[in-house]
Amino acid sequence: MTYKQFKIMRVLIASFISATVAMAIVYNNILLSLAGVLIGILFIFLVHKKTKAVLVDERIKSIGGKAARLTYTISTITIAFLSLMFTMTGKHTGQADYEMLGILLSYIALFNLALYSLSYKFISKKYGEADDE
Repeated sequence: MTYKQFKIMRVLIASFISATVAMAIVYNNILLSLAGVLIGILFIFLVHKKTKAVLVDERIKSIGGKAARLTYTISTITIAFLSLMFTMTGKHTGQADYEMLGILLSYIALFNLALYSLSYKFISKKYGEADDE
């Protein structure tokens, strides 16, 4: 079984589990939900055993790193812009809720920046990148 087939089977098994749990909630039957989850876990293990190993090369890791950096950049800029807009709207209209939301988003953006800086510093020291940049 290829990895693509495994992904499809995993989605089908997850759908089975969610449908079984939904039916168990409707009928107020905890045993049905437990049985559905256990059978789903068993099927995932059985299907996983038949899946061939998937090799991850440096290109895939590089693409993932670039996608993560782009996602971080876009989300941080968006959060910072929204925080500015909510803070300004709250100050001009006198609505404290918007202003508090803007302040909260500002803290989230600052936390993202600090976390990125610390993780970048840690990873660059771990893998021996020079500080010449």
